[in-house]
Amino acid sequence: MKLKRFTYSLRQSTDAGHYVQFDIRAQNHRAKIGLTPADTVELWITYAEMPTVVADVVDERTWEGHRKTILAMLADHYLTPCH
Repeated sequence: MKLKRFTYSLRQSTDAGHYVQFDIRAQNHRAKIGLTPADTVELWITYAEMPTVVADVVDERTWEGHRKTILAMLADHYLTPCH
């Protein structure tokens, strides 16, 4: 499966928690996957290991290519002092 798009962003949920949303597009498939705030914390703790929920639509090589950027996005969130 060849990916046409793989983007992600940090979003705020209605209960004021933060989660990561992935937008994944392949030739005949599109998926928007939002991790729960607890999953997002786990993603941060595991140094951005690929979550199982994403494994069916993103291959390991693609994930590894974006892993540092995902980790930097999470670091920007978790290491920024709250005001």
